[in-house]
Amino acid sequence: MFSPRLFSGSAVVICCSVIAACGSSSPTSDQSGGGQVATVTAPPKTIVETITAPTQTQTTTTGTTTTGTTTSGTTTTGTSTTGTTGGSSIPPSAGGGSTECVAADLKPSFLGTNGAAGTIAVGFALTNVSSSTCTTYGWPGVLLLSSTDQALPTDAVRSSSDLLGATPAANISLAPGQKASFRIIASDFASGSTASCPSATALQIIAPNDTATLKVTISGGIPACGRATLSPMMVGTTAWPTQ
Repeated sequence: MFSPRLFSGSAVVICCSVIAACGSSSPTSDQSGGGQVATVTAPPKTIVETITAPTQTQTTTTGTTTTGTTTSGTTTTGTSTTGTTGGSSIPPSAGGGSTECVAADLKPSFLGTNGAAGTIAVGFALTNVSSSTCTTYGWPGVLLLSSTDQALPTDAVRSSSDLLGATPAANISLAPGQKASFRIIASDFASGSTASCPSATALQIIAPNDTATLKVTISGGIPACGRATLSPMMVGTTAWPTQ
C-alpha cells in the first residue's frame, strides 16, 4: 500500500504513467497550484476489440457412390406360326439317353401321293442328318401351304388308325441317316359345294415336341379341302406302303 502522502511532482508523473498504461493517449489533467494533487479525470473510453478469427474453409468431399443399373437382358422368343403344334411327348422309359429329334437334326422329304374314292394319301419322311442318334415319338404338326406360302385349311386329326390300316404310336430311335415317316389321308373334294379346293404345293412340318418348322415341296400339289387324318411317326418309310 502506498502512503497517503503524495509529492506533487512524483504524484503527477505516477498518475500519468498509470493513465498512460491504461491506454489513454492524451489524458486531460486539471491541476491547481500550491502542490496539491489535482484529480485527473480521463474521459471514459470504450475499447472495442474485434477479434477476427481466421476463416477456415473445410471442404468435405463425400464420395459419390454410383449404383450400377442392371438392365435385364430382354430375351426374345421366336414365335413359330403354324396351324398346329408338335405331337405327343416321348414316354419316360423311352429314349435310352438319346436326345429328342428336333428341326436342326432333320431333313424332310416327300414320299408320294395315292388317291382313290374321293380321298388322297400323302406320305412324308424325316431323315436324321445329324451326327448323333435322336429319338422321336408321336404326331408331327402339319400345315398345308399355297405356292406363295400362305396357310391353307388343314384340319388334320391325329389318329392311330386310318383307311390304310393301324398306325400305333411308337418310340423311334433314329441313328444318323435313318428315317421316320408319317402320312396324311385327306378328302380331295369340297364338301357340300361344287367349288374346287385350293391347291397345296408344300407342307410345313413341326417334329414332335419341337417348335421350329420345316418345309417340304409336294410335287404336283394336292387339294386342300380341310379334312384329313394324320398318322404318328413310324419306323423307316412304313407310313407309305408303296415304298
